[in-house]
Amino acid sequence: MIIYVLYNRATPGERIAERFEESLKRDQIEVELLDADSPHGIQVAETYAIMGRPAVLLLKSDGAPVKVWEGEDGMPATSEVAYLARQ
Repeated sequence: MIIYVLYNRATPGERIAERFEESLKRDQIEVELLDADSPHGIQVAETYAIMGRPAVLLLKSDGAPVKVWEGEDGMPATSEVAYLARQ
């Protein structure tokens, strides 16, 4: 599984994304933080039609989306993401 966390720099969502990453790494789940304004962040957001920030994107290894969560109020529990990532 591939897990991306998209965020905008210098916003409250940046700290939310960082805490989310730290929590998943404690569970030994690899996460990639993506600045939504970087070329890769823009590409991922456009490919998966992600509008809200921060956002968590869980993908199969072939790039097929498993689940997307968007916005501060829509952030999942790290335990939910960890469970899905181990499937």
